[in-house]
Amino acid sequence: MSEKNTRPKRRSVRVTAKSSKRSSAGESSKNPVPVIERMVSDADHSRMGDALWFELGEDLDRFSINEFYPITGMKCVGSTHLPMVESRLISRYFSALRGVSRENLELEMSNAKFDNDDDAVKLSLLYIIFCIPLSNASAVKIDPKFFTLANNLDAFNDFPWGVLSWEATRAVIFNTMEMRMSSKRRPLKKNDKVHYSISRFSHALLVWAYETLLSIASKFTTKYDQAIPRMMSWTTTGNVKFDDVLAAFTSVGESQVVITVMTTWS
Repeated sequence: MSEKNTRPKRRSVRVTAKSSKRSSAGESSKNPVPVIERMVSDADHSRMGDALWFELGEDLDRFSINEFYPITGMKCVGSTHLPMVESRLISRYFSALRGVSRENLELEMSNAKFDNDDDAVKLSLLYIIFCIPLSNASAVKIDPKFFTLANNLDAFNDFPWGVLSWEATRAVIFNTMEMRMSSKRRPLKKNDKVHYSISRFSHALLVWAYETLLSIASKFTTKYDQAIPRMMSWTTTGNVKFDDVLAAFTSVGESQVVITVMTTWS
């Protein structure tokens, strides 16, 4: 079920470039579409959380938890509050450490000295969570509450990881773009290179871009039958670089870029 994107009340964080009118449900727009003009943030807190808005010409395309949910398939409703309780897993495997990072988890798993298979599964699940939907620098400490949660697999599987992943991903994207804009406002020295990287579940943003700019994505991706979650529908043909994306816009031609409003689940 598609939702109409409404323009947010306030804007912040301008990106560069421009674009054109959006078409719905895969209809092609014949107006020139020169890429993304700017990103804006919804200042209001809706029941679905904050959204990121990408302005394509005169229209806005939204990347919010509404789109994040069908792309990732993770549970996106419920409270993420966890009580502070001493973790048996930390006491047993990481008692000598003042905090446990992803690299500590990786080292412990490579040693493979677990008391039982259940503990191996629990620590592996935590490792996967902090490698993909909540990815960060490998040295960053993991909140001990998650080790307590992992000790109860039913509670772990029922936890709204999608809410936590969306909030973290949105914050990283927004803060990264603010830093990017700040760097553009200062004078650059000779040979300065402005770059940035996005952690957390940035792959969800990439899939959203595929779904939104189908004519561009088709140049270096393959889409299979509509899979659930949506990210399972896409695969890239080799190692895609930023230059490949720019070349795709050039080869398609601005007037032929198709902008699609992504269908979301109700």
